[in-house]
Amino acid sequence: MRKLHLISATALAVSLAMPAMAQNSPQAEDEAMAEEPGIIVTAQRTAQNLQDVPIAVSAFNEEMLASQQIENSSDLQLTLPNVTFSKGNFTGSSFTIRGIGDLCVGVSCDSATAIHLDGTPLLSTRLFETEFFDLGRIEVLRGPQGTLFGRNATSGVVNIVPNRPNLNGFGAAGEFEYGNFNSMKAKGMVNLALGDTIGVRVAGFYLKRDGYTENLFDGSDIDGRDMYAVRGSVRFEPTETTTIDLMAYYFREKDDRARIQKQLCQRDPTGVLGCLPNRRDFGATNTNTTFVGVLTSRQFFATQGLPTAFALGSLYGTDSNASFVNPANVRQVRTDFNPEYFADEQQYQARIDQELGNMNLQLTGFYHKASVDSRQDYTLSIQDRSLYTPALTALQGAALASIVGPGTAPYFVPLYNAISPTGPAGQLCTSDTVEDGTGSF
Repeated sequence: MRKLHLISATALAVSLAMPAMAQNSPQAEDEAMAEEPGIIVTAQRTAQNLQDVPIAVSAFNEEMLASQQIENSSDLQLTLPNVTFSKGNFTGSSFTIRGIGDLCVGVSCDSATAIHLDGTPLLSTRLFETEFFDLGRIEVLRGPQGTLFGRNATSGVVNIVPNRPNLNGFGAAGEFEYGNFNSMKAKGMVNLALGDTIGVRVAGFYLKRDGYTENLFDGSDIDGRDMYAVRGSVRFEPTETTTIDLMAYYFREKDDRARIQKQLCQRDPTGVLGCLPNRRDFGATNTNTTFVGVLTSRQFFATQGLPTAFALGSLYGTDSNASFVNPANVRQVRTDFNPEYFADEQQYQARIDQELGNMNLQLTGFYHKASVDSRQDYTLSIQDRSLYTPALTALQGAALASIVGPGTAPYFVPLYNAISPTGPAGQLCTSDTVEDGTGSF
């Protein structure tokens, strides 16, 4: 289980420079896109034609994203050199550019690839769990970019730029898809000009489908999707030299997304390696080699001076996966705990752009909040819990009578109640979340 609640906000920043390096206003950027052929990018914090940028940058505008069928982050690596993208085991993701990325597992890990939303940095974003929708362009800068994009840009930058409101009139677009596994996907956009100075744009994305993997334990399908995202933006141009942009984004997912797929294992009967390296079988990992198996073993209890009668097993005995039969099909599993996945994200951005003669002043504020709660059986198996009966019986005796020592029974009562099927929690050695804090983890 992993819970993550991160709140990050970028401080307001003022950019003031001479024309050679000035950050172009939105009006100047729009004019450049209309007058110059090719793709206009902001890889150097100023609007330039892609062919004039003297760094290694690849860019995809809206038309290129559609024609090359780049629908999510995984598709980018199929069209870019030196770029790979992967989802991590614990809900994270990693952009690797030129072999440098985020291979660390943990909430406190810093990515070596900077992820930006229209020039604003994002931290632990869930943006890579959705599909792209209503984007103006995507820019991928390869190589260190710390000078213009700050820390965490060692390998490069991925800058995602959504479409802003168009003040020229009304526009709308949408698409709907239906496929196998009851897959339903919809994308849409509405653009409305309110006079000559204010424009509003609303775009959204929705995806729902059944899982690709069949759970033979209960006949359900797991690893499905149920998510949506909405983005709204407002552009206000009170004068020819002033532009105010506001943007709000919300994403939500609640389904049985699997963090990992089925694992192939040549089972190690000795419990030394867990899985042998000779071949890939449809076996189950020897749980005596796992972190939990070691910490709950009689051998570990003995080294810590704890009563071995309370240990759940032995490193040299039968493990809880010994009798488990793994289906010989990569799309079939047998597990008594289906994956649970919940994530949501909020983004708010405000930007004021003011031209002052030969200079340009920009003030940007950003607020970002993301959360994720994910649980999954790592081995996708059904463990034999009857092996825990001797330890639970000993724990019950310690809770009902002070057999460990005088007055020790009250200390064992909460432990017994949490993991015993006859206790208030009613669970037998599970990792189910109990909000009152009495669960077993």
